[in-house]
Amino acid sequence: MMAWWPWRRSSTSLAQLVTDGFVALDLETTGLDTRRDAVVSLAAIPFVDRQPQPGLRTLVNPGRPIPAASTRIHGLDDAAVASGPPIARVLPELAAACDGRVLVGHAIDFDLAVLTRDARAAALPPLRNPALDTRHLALALDRHLREITLEGLAERLGVPVIDRHTAAGDALTAGLILLRLLRDFEAKGVRTLADLLRLQREARRRR
Repeated sequence: MMAWWPWRRSSTSLAQLVTDGFVALDLETTGLDTRRDAVVSLAAIPFVDRQPQPGLRTLVNPGRPIPAASTRIHGLDDAAVASGPPIARVLPELAAACDGRVLVGHAIDFDLAVLTRDARAAALPPLRNPALDTRHLALALDRHLREITLEGLAERLGVPVIDRHTAAGDALTAGLILLRLLRDFEAKGVRTLADLLRLQREARRRR
């Protein structure tokens, strides 16, 4: 059964979000088509009281060749993922790792679209956790931002970029970015998760 996490109350404060924890999520895939491309690695890293925990980090066998263009980005080829489990076996582990917490990622809509597609194909329930996208949150703070890459945003905020284009590294970087962004939101008077999600929705509509 999904845990009753504090975010289920609209009054959840940003301080509670930091203390009680969230899960930073990232995928590496065979490409950027959410309808066709497959997961090759996945990481779900819990942050509790600002500290990253071991979480779930796994290679995934996509069941198809990995294009050379994708290998050049994330460094994973067919041999590297051959011993990995298929995504259908990973999804229950992912659900357990997320355990009802708020999810965080950079351009997380892409990751969730791929995971929802794969969950439906495996006759499993999709993740329904609230999700915070560091890209849209950055836009909520500064609507004049244009191209918001993970490394560009990290550099702008003084956050270290960890093992770029690995699932675990990108998840960790996104989690650190969120913690930094929350300081800015609190300085602007944002106090609750509900308000943060509302600001994110408004920023998404402006894109």
